[in-house]
Amino acid sequence: MRSRPVYYVLLAAGLSRRFPGNKLLADLCGVPIVRAAAGVAAAAGLPLVVVTGNDRESVVRALSGIEFHEVINSSYASGLSSSVRAAISALRDQADAIEFAPADMPLVPPEVPRLLAGIREESSSPLIAPRYGGVRGHPVLLGRELYEDAASSIGGDSGLSQYIESRRELLLEVDVGSPGVVLDVDTPEDLERIRSLAGCGRPADQRL
Repeated sequence: MRSRPVYYVLLAAGLSRRFPGNKLLADLCGVPIVRAAAGVAAAAGLPLVVVTGNDRESVVRALSGIEFHEVINSSYASGLSSSVRAAISALRDQADAIEFAPADMPLVPPEVPRLLAGIREESSSPLIAPRYGGVRGHPVLLGRELYEDAASSIGGDSGLSQYIESRRELLLEVDVGSPGVVLDVDTPEDLERIRSLAGCGRPADQRL
């Protein structure tokens, strides 16, 4: 068993360029999207870190009562990669691996981050991602042996996507049965689709 844990990092610092207002505060079955996304970590049994930046106070308020460590990214306007680097900098000495997930992906099943953490424990794979319908999704697990390489290689708004393409020989993709690993909220239409899939109009015990 590894002495350092796997952390679940929500990237919640960015701008909502194609959404009216802050999409992370939009309602999903009675809770803000960012709160629903944060609940994935607790259900998976992983320690939660939230990278904040844009509209920080509102995001933190939406997470009231949830246990998490905050990493503030003052450079959030430069793109998603700055949030990835901020998380790596904060966790490099204490995390065996980091699972990165955009905070606008509230339907990730908790069993997926548990699965990735288990694979890391058993195989020492340094780069792991779920795949649904042939499409790579989130969270993406990055092992500590790649922290420095990733932090020095990424830039702009691509996050880890271009880095993964450049290190495909290291990537382990795991097929999963839930579309939640590939569904995010960029537009109001995306939100309506996720609300429908989550069953927001159904009784609470019948929702995803």
